[in-house]
Amino acid sequence: MSLKFMTNKSVKKLILNNTNNSIIFKSSNLNNHLNNNSIIINKSFFSSFSKLNLATPTKTTNENSFFGELTSNIDTTKGKLVPKQENKDVTESESKNVSSSSEGSNEDAIKYVLPENDLKLQKHLNQKPYKTVNSLLSPLKRKLYLENIKKNGFFINNEIIKLQDGSKYKLTLKKEEIEALEPSIYLRSFRIKSSVKKTNIVLRALKNLPLKKAITQLHFMHKKISRELVEMLEKGLEDAKLMNYNPNDIYISESWVCTDGRWQRRVECKGRGRTGIITHRYVNVRFLLKTNQTLKRLEFENNKRETNKKVNCNLTKEKIRGPAAGFYKW
Repeated sequence: MSLKFMTNKSVKKLILNNTNNSIIFKSSNLNNHLNNNSIIINKSFFSSFSKLNLATPTKTTNENSFFGELTSNIDTTKGKLVPKQENKDVTESESKNVSSSSEGSNEDAIKYVLPENDLKLQKHLNQKPYKTVNSLLSPLKRKLYLENIKKNGFFINNEIIKLQDGSKYKLTLKKEEIEALEPSIYLRSFRIKSSVKKTNIVLRALKNLPLKKAITQLHFMHKKISRELVEMLEKGLEDAKLMNYNPNDIYISESWVCTDGRWQRRVECKGRGRTGIITHRYVNVRFLLKTNQTLKRLEFENNKRETNKKVNCNLTKEKIRGPAAGFYKW
Protein backbone atom coordinates (compact mmCIF):
# COMPACT_ATOMS: atom_id res chain seq x y z
CA MET A 1 0.00 0.00 0.00
CA SER A 2 1.27 3.52 -0.86
CA LEU A 3 -0.17 6.99 -0.39
CA LYS A 4 0.11 9.58 -3.21
CA PHE A 5 -0.63 13.27 -2.84
CA MET A 6 0.19 16.44 -4.76
CA THR A 7 1.87 19.40 -3.03
CA ASN A 8 -0.57 22.30 -2.75
CA LYS A 9 -1.93 24.93 -0.38
CA SER A 10 -5.18 23.23 0.55
CA VAL A 11 -6.52 19.73 0.13
CA LYS A 12 -10.08 19.68 -1.19
CA LYS A 13 -10.79 16.07 -2.20
CA LEU A 14 -9.93 12.69 -0.76
CA ILE A 15 -10.32 9.62 -3.00
CA LEU A 16 -9.98 6.04 -1.81
CA ASN A 17 -8.62 3.81 -4.61
CA ASN A 18 -9.63 0.20 -4.07
CA THR A 19 -7.79 -1.21 -7.09
CA ASN A 20 -4.33 0.02 -6.19
CA ASN A 21 -4.96 -0.11 -2.44
CA SER A 22 -3.83 3.51 -2.11
CA ILE A 23 -5.22 6.84 -0.94
CA ILE A 24 -4.73 9.86 -3.29
CA PHE A 25 -5.11 13.48 -2.24
CA LYS A 26 -5.89 15.82 -5.18
CA SER A 27 -6.09 19.58 -5.43
CA SER A 28 -7.26 22.05 -8.02
CA ASN A 29 -4.67 24.79 -7.40
CA LEU A 30 -1.01 23.84 -7.59
CA ASN A 31 1.85 25.97 -6.39
CA ASN A 32 4.49 24.28 -8.47
CA HIS A 33 3.77 22.72 -11.86
CA LEU A 34 5.20 19.28 -11.37
CA ASN A 35 4.49 17.22 -14.49
CA ASN A 36 3.30 13.90 -13.06
CA ASN A 37 5.81 14.30 -10.24
CA SER A 38 4.53 12.99 -6.95
CA ILE A 39 5.88 12.09 -3.56
CA ILE A 40 5.39 8.48 -2.50
CA ILE A 41 5.15 7.80 1.20
CA ASN A 42 6.06 4.32 2.28
CA LYS A 43 3.74 2.02 4.14
CA SER A 44 5.98 2.06 7.18
CA PHE A 45 5.15 5.74 7.77
CA PHE A 46 1.48 4.88 8.03
CA SER A 47 1.92 1.69 9.98
CA SER A 48 -0.30 3.08 12.68
CA PHE A 49 -3.17 3.29 10.18
CA SER A 50 -3.08 -0.44 9.63
CA LYS A 51 -4.86 -0.97 12.95
CA LEU A 52 -7.89 0.91 11.64
CA ASN A 53 -8.12 -1.32 8.48
CA LEU A 54 -8.75 1.66 6.22
CA ALA A 55 -8.00 -0.20 2.98
CA THR A 56 -10.65 -2.89 3.38
CA PRO A 57 -14.02 -1.22 4.05
CA THR A 58 -16.96 -3.47 4.76
CA LYS A 59 -20.53 -3.18 3.66
CA THR A 60 -21.78 -2.51 7.22
CA THR A 61 -21.83 1.15 8.17
CA ASN A 62 -21.58 2.63 11.65
CA GLU A 63 -24.05 5.49 11.80
CA ASN A 64 -22.94 6.59 15.27
CA SER A 65 -19.27 7.06 14.25
CA PHE A 66 -17.92 10.58 13.79
CA PHE A 67 -15.55 9.47 11.00
CA GLY A 68 -18.18 8.09 8.61
CA GLU A 69 -17.16 5.37 6.17
CA LEU A 70 -13.49 5.40 7.21
CA THR A 71 -14.31 3.76 10.52
CA SER A 72 -17.26 1.71 9.33
CA ASN A 73 -15.87 -1.69 10.30
CA ILE A 74 -14.65 -0.83 13.84
CA ASP A 75 -16.01 -3.00 16.61
CA THR A 76 -18.07 -0.58 18.68
CA THR A 77 -18.72 -3.14 21.42
CA LYS A 78 -15.03 -3.40 22.27
CA GLY A 79 -14.98 -0.59 24.83
CA LYS A 80 -18.40 -1.25 26.37
CA LEU A 81 -18.82 -2.62 29.86
CA VAL A 82 -20.20 -6.14 30.02
CA PRO A 83 -23.04 -6.51 32.56
CA LYS A 84 -22.12 -8.56 35.56
CA GLN A 85 -23.54 -12.04 35.44
CA GLU A 86 -24.99 -13.62 38.50
CA ASN A 87 -23.06 -16.46 39.96
CA LYS A 88 -25.19 -19.57 39.57
CA ASP A 89 -22.98 -21.67 41.83
CA VAL A 90 -24.28 -20.05 45.04
CA THR A 91 -25.71 -22.68 47.31
CA GLU A 92 -29.03 -22.47 49.10
CA SER A 93 -27.38 -22.08 52.52
CA GLU A 94 -25.43 -19.03 51.35
CA SER A 95 -28.58 -17.44 49.92
CA LYS A 96 -30.33 -17.92 53.26
CA ASN A 97 -27.44 -16.24 55.10
CA VAL A 98 -27.57 -13.30 52.70
CA SER A 99 -31.32 -12.88 53.20
CA SER A 100 -31.00 -13.03 56.99
CA SER A 101 -28.22 -10.40 56.98
CA SER A 102 -30.36 -8.12 54.80
CA GLU A 103 -33.26 -8.42 57.24
CA GLY A 104 -30.97 -7.49 60.12
CA SER A 105 -29.71 -4.44 58.25
CA ASN A 106 -33.31 -3.37 57.56
CA GLU A 107 -34.08 -3.47 61.27
CA ASP A 108 -31.13 -1.19 62.05
CA ALA A 109 -32.05 1.24 59.27
CA ILE A 110 -33.65 4.62 60.03
CA LYS A 111 -37.44 4.57 59.84
CA TYR A 112 -39.05 7.75 58.54
CA VAL A 113 -42.41 8.76 60.01
CA LEU A 114 -44.80 11.37 58.70
CA PRO A 115 -45.54 14.31 61.04
CA GLU A 116 -49.21 13.31 61.19
CA ASN A 117 -48.28 9.81 62.45
CA ASP A 118 -45.63 10.96 64.95
CA LEU A 119 -47.27 10.55 68.37
CA LYS A 120 -44.65 12.49 70.32
CA LEU A 121 -44.75 15.43 67.94
CA GLN A 122 -48.55 15.60 67.93
CA LYS A 123 -48.60 15.37 71.73
CA HIS A 124 -46.20 18.32 71.95
CA LEU A 125 -48.10 20.43 69.41
CA ASN A 126 -51.60 19.60 70.67
CA GLN A 127 -51.28 19.65 74.43
CA LYS A 128 -54.44 18.98 76.40
CA PRO A 129 -55.68 21.91 78.52
CA TYR A 130 -55.99 21.48 82.27
CA LYS A 131 -57.44 23.48 85.14
CA THR A 132 -55.02 25.01 87.63
CA VAL A 133 -57.45 24.49 90.52
CA ASN A 134 -56.89 20.74 90.34
CA SER A 135 -53.10 21.00 90.24
CA LEU A 136 -52.16 23.96 92.48
CA LEU A 137 -54.48 23.57 95.50
CA SER A 138 -54.74 20.93 98.17
CA PRO A 139 -58.07 19.06 98.53
CA LEU A 140 -59.26 21.21 101.46
CA LYS A 141 -58.30 24.50 99.86
CA ARG A 142 -59.94 23.38 96.64
CA LYS A 143 -63.23 22.80 98.46
CA LEU A 144 -63.09 26.20 100.16
CA TYR A 145 -62.21 27.95 96.90
CA LEU A 146 -65.04 26.34 94.95
CA GLU A 147 -67.58 27.02 97.72
CA ASN A 148 -66.52 30.68 97.81
CA ILE A 149 -67.05 31.01 94.05
CA LYS A 150 -70.39 29.20 94.26
CA LYS A 151 -71.59 31.64 96.92
CA ASN A 152 -70.36 34.96 95.44
CA GLY A 153 -69.76 34.21 91.77
CA PHE A 154 -66.05 35.01 92.24
CA PHE A 155 -63.46 34.63 94.98
CA ILE A 156 -63.45 37.04 97.93
CA ASN A 157 -60.53 37.04 100.36
CA ASN A 158 -60.95 36.54 104.13
CA GLU A 159 -64.52 35.34 103.92
CA ILE A 160 -65.75 32.64 106.27
CA ILE A 161 -66.98 29.54 104.44
CA LYS A 162 -69.09 26.87 106.08
CA LEU A 163 -68.78 23.34 104.71
CA GLN A 164 -71.42 20.58 104.70
CA ASP A 165 -70.00 18.91 107.81
CA GLY A 166 -70.52 22.15 109.78
CA SER A 167 -66.87 23.21 109.98
CA LYS A 168 -65.98 26.82 109.18
CA TYR A 169 -62.85 28.03 107.47
CA LYS A 170 -61.41 31.26 106.15
CA LEU A 171 -59.22 31.15 103.05
CA THR A 172 -56.70 33.88 102.23
CA LEU A 173 -54.86 33.99 98.93
CA LYS A 174 -52.44 36.44 97.35
CA LYS A 175 -53.28 38.45 94.26
CA GLU A 176 -51.00 36.34 92.06
CA GLU A 177 -52.58 33.13 93.36
CA ILE A 178 -56.09 34.40 92.65
CA GLU A 179 -55.15 35.32 89.08
CA ALA A 180 -53.55 31.92 88.53
CA LEU A 181 -56.57 29.99 89.86
CA GLU A 182 -59.22 31.86 87.89
CA PRO A 183 -60.45 30.25 84.64
CA SER A 184 -58.05 31.30 81.87
CA ILE A 185 -56.64 30.10 78.56
CA TYR A 186 -53.03 30.74 77.62
CA LEU A 187 -52.16 30.89 73.91
CA ARG A 188 -48.66 30.97 72.48
CA SER A 189 -47.69 31.34 68.84
CA PHE A 190 -44.79 29.96 66.87
CA ARG A 191 -42.26 32.01 64.90
CA ILE A 192 -44.10 34.72 62.91
CA LYS A 193 -42.57 36.84 60.14
CA SER A 194 -43.31 40.36 61.42
CA SER A 195 -41.95 43.10 63.70
CA VAL A 196 -42.95 44.26 67.18
CA LYS A 197 -44.07 47.66 65.94
CA LYS A 198 -46.42 46.20 63.31
CA THR A 199 -47.85 43.60 65.70
CA ASN A 200 -48.59 46.07 68.51
CA ILE A 201 -50.88 48.06 66.22
CA VAL A 202 -53.16 45.04 65.88
CA LEU A 203 -52.94 43.94 69.52
CA ARG A 204 -53.99 47.34 70.84
CA ALA A 205 -57.18 47.12 68.80
CA LEU A 206 -58.06 43.78 70.47
CA LYS A 207 -57.64 44.91 74.07
CA ASN A 208 -60.49 43.79 76.40
CA LEU A 209 -62.63 42.67 73.47
CA PRO A 210 -64.83 39.54 73.67
CA LEU A 211 -63.23 36.57 71.94
CA LYS A 212 -65.78 36.17 69.15
CA LYS A 213 -65.82 39.89 68.43
CA ALA A 214 -62.01 39.97 68.27
CA ILE A 215 -62.02 37.15 65.70
CA THR A 216 -64.53 39.10 63.60
CA GLN A 217 -62.40 42.24 63.76
CA LEU A 218 -59.31 40.36 62.61
CA HIS A 219 -61.13 38.98 59.58
CA PHE A 220 -61.63 42.53 58.29
CA MET A 221 -58.18 43.91 59.13
CA HIS A 222 -55.84 44.61 56.21
CA LYS A 223 -52.78 43.40 58.09
CA LYS A 224 -50.68 40.39 57.23
CA ILE A 225 -50.26 39.26 60.83
CA SER A 226 -54.03 39.22 61.41
CA ARG A 227 -54.21 35.83 59.68
CA GLU A 228 -51.85 34.30 62.22
CA LEU A 229 -53.73 35.86 65.13
CA VAL A 230 -57.08 34.56 63.87
CA GLU A 231 -55.74 31.00 63.93
CA MET A 232 -54.53 31.50 67.51
CA LEU A 233 -57.85 32.83 68.78
CA GLU A 234 -59.81 30.09 67.01
CA LYS A 235 -57.57 27.57 68.76
CA GLY A 236 -58.47 29.27 72.06
CA LEU A 237 -62.15 28.95 71.19
CA GLU A 238 -61.74 25.20 70.72
CA ASP A 239 -59.88 24.90 74.05
CA ALA A 240 -62.70 26.75 75.80
CA LYS A 241 -65.19 24.16 74.60
CA LEU A 242 -62.95 21.33 75.81
CA MET A 243 -62.73 22.91 79.27
CA ASN A 244 -66.51 23.47 79.46
CA TYR A 245 -66.22 27.26 79.43
CA ASN A 246 -68.87 29.44 77.88
CA PRO A 247 -67.32 30.93 74.70
CA ASN A 248 -69.60 33.99 74.98
CA ASP A 249 -68.12 34.89 78.38
CA ILE A 250 -64.45 34.80 77.32
CA TYR A 251 -62.55 38.01 76.57
CA ILE A 252 -58.94 38.98 75.84
CA SER A 253 -57.45 39.96 79.16
CA GLU A 254 -53.79 40.36 78.18
CA SER A 255 -51.76 40.23 74.97
CA TRP A 256 -48.10 40.94 74.34
CA VAL A 257 -45.46 40.41 71.69
CA CYS A 258 -41.75 39.69 71.99
CA THR A 259 -38.95 39.38 69.48
CA ASP A 260 -37.86 35.96 68.35
CA GLY A 261 -34.12 35.54 68.01
CA ARG A 262 -32.12 34.31 65.01
CA TRP A 263 -33.14 37.12 62.70
CA GLN A 264 -32.14 36.65 59.09
CA ARG A 265 -29.93 39.24 57.41
CA ARG A 266 -29.04 39.70 53.77
CA VAL A 267 -27.24 42.22 51.59
CA GLU A 268 -29.19 45.20 50.22
CA CYS A 269 -27.69 46.36 46.92
CA LYS A 270 -27.89 50.13 46.37
CA GLY A 271 -26.77 52.55 43.70
CA ARG A 272 -23.25 53.81 43.11
CA GLY A 273 -21.63 50.70 44.55
CA ARG A 274 -23.14 51.09 48.00
CA THR A 275 -24.56 48.24 50.07
CA GLY A 276 -26.63 47.85 53.20
CA ILE A 277 -28.15 45.15 55.41
CA ILE A 278 -31.80 44.07 55.31
CA THR A 279 -33.01 42.44 58.52
CA HIS A 280 -35.92 39.97 58.43
CA ARG A 281 -37.56 40.18 61.85
CA TYR A 282 -39.55 37.47 63.62
CA VAL A 283 -41.82 37.72 66.67
CA ASN A 284 -43.79 35.59 69.12
CA VAL A 285 -47.29 36.54 70.29
CA ARG A 286 -49.01 35.61 73.58
CA PHE A 287 -52.67 35.80 74.58
CA LEU A 288 -54.31 35.38 77.98
CA LEU A 289 -58.06 34.79 77.79
CA LYS A 290 -60.28 35.04 80.85
CA THR A 291 -63.98 34.76 81.73
CA ASN A 292 -66.60 37.05 83.26
CA GLN A 293 -65.59 35.77 86.69
CA THR A 294 -62.49 37.96 86.51
CA LEU A 295 -64.53 40.98 85.40
CA LYS A 296 -66.89 40.60 88.37
CA ARG A 297 -63.98 40.36 90.80
CA LEU A 298 -62.27 43.44 89.36
CA GLU A 299 -65.50 45.44 89.53
CA PHE A 300 -66.04 44.40 93.17
CA GLU A 301 -62.50 45.39 94.13
CA ASN A 302 -62.85 48.80 92.44
CA ASN A 303 -66.11 49.54 94.30
CA LYS A 304 -64.61 48.43 97.59
CA ARG A 305 -61.59 50.62 96.98
CA GLU A 306 -63.82 53.65 96.34
CA THR A 307 -65.88 53.10 99.51
CA ASN A 308 -62.80 52.70 101.70
CA LYS A 309 -61.13 55.79 100.31
CA LYS A 310 -60.80 58.67 102.81
CA VAL A 311 -62.63 61.89 102.02
CA ASN A 312 -60.27 64.76 101.36
CA CYS A 313 -61.09 67.81 103.54
CA ASN A 314 -59.14 71.04 103.25
CA LEU A 315 -60.62 72.50 106.49
CA THR A 316 -58.56 72.55 109.68
CA LYS A 317 -59.66 71.43 113.14
CA GLU A 318 -60.24 75.02 114.28
CA LYS A 319 -63.68 76.56 114.43
CA ILE A 320 -65.05 78.21 111.36
CA ARG A 321 -65.72 81.48 113.26
CA GLY A 322 -62.50 81.96 115.16
CA PRO A 323 -61.05 85.03 116.83
CA ALA A 324 -61.46 88.18 114.77
CA ALA A 325 -58.42 89.94 113.42
CA GLY A 326 -57.52 93.48 114.48
CA PHE A 327 -58.24 94.94 111.07
CA TYR A 328 -60.97 94.79 108.47
CA LYS A 329 -60.74 92.38 105.53
CA TRP A 330 -62.47 94.12 102.70
